[in-house]
Amino acid sequence: MKKLSGNNGNSKAYFHFDNMYFENPQQHESIILYQIGDLSCKKGYTVADHRQYCYEISYVVSGKGEFHMDNRRFEVEEGDIILNVPGETHYIRTDDEQPMRYYYAGFNFDASNEGSPAFVHIKKMLDQTQYPIVKNRLQIDVPFVGIFNELVHLNSYSSVMVGMYLRQLIVIAYRSFHENWDLGYKPELKEAGASSMVYEVINYIDVHLQRITELSQIAEELHYNYSYMSNCFSKEIGLTIQEYYNRKRFEKAVQWLKEGTMNITSIAEKLNYQSIHTFSKAFRKNFGLSPSEYQTMTKVAETITNKEQ
Repeated sequence: MKKLSGNNGNSKAYFHFDNMYFENPQQHESIILYQIGDLSCKKGYTVADHRQYCYEISYVVSGKGEFHMDNRRFEVEEGDIILNVPGETHYIRTDDEQPMRYYYAGFNFDASNEGSPAFVHIKKMLDQTQYPIVKNRLQIDVPFVGIFNELVHLNSYSSVMVGMYLRQLIVIAYRSFHENWDLGYKPELKEAGASSMVYEVINYIDVHLQRITELSQIAEELHYNYSYMSNCFSKEIGLTIQEYYNRKRFEKAVQWLKEGTMNITSIAEKLNYQSIHTFSKAFRKNFGLSPSEYQTMTKVAETITNKEQ
């Protein structure tokens, strides 16, 4: 599906984990997998113009660039999901100033397999999608990474796991685009039982923690009146939405500090604090020590534990 080319010596891929099955398509119930991969490319890198053989879902992991589809140009950036459908001609170009990394999966639906009628509806939606780009709201990167892990570490039932992740990936893409359609109709605010609504809020915060910038967006996306939602939440849980949100951010911050894979500035950014100072102040108020002090303390404790073992 992809023919890769570079314009010059600086326009090459950093790495390309490409798994092609055109000669031997992988059948996963009603889904046929033709290609899946992870491409990290330098500035100005191009994927040559080609006609789309099957459906393709791409996810921009980092950087930015352009997707050209049937003479339409779309700028894409980190967090974008892109849909290509059969028959389109398109090419991809990385930004001249930033490298770009993206995941992609090429697949089709097996009309002869009636085991998953839900995918008949999904196929119709994909065929009718007007705008081919949406933001990653439902963690579509997770099934991509799951598939890559299975392909790198082939084991018993890896094929089964790949099929499960592939179906999850397609359903998440469907929900991402379908949700975009629903929001365009601006449905009326919902009235619901307090317990049901509170669970929706908790689930939304747990799943979308890293993309929440304002608590009002929870009410907007769940279609509730914020004041009503906030009052019900406080009565049911005994915490305000802000307190619960902060608690979940601190839990995630502690996890990342213990893992030591990110610096404090990155943690503050991912949890949407205005600055590292704001994050450190809030962390100290909650735990009685700064993030750096906490990280040092955990490293010392781990060193002592390892010596004792």
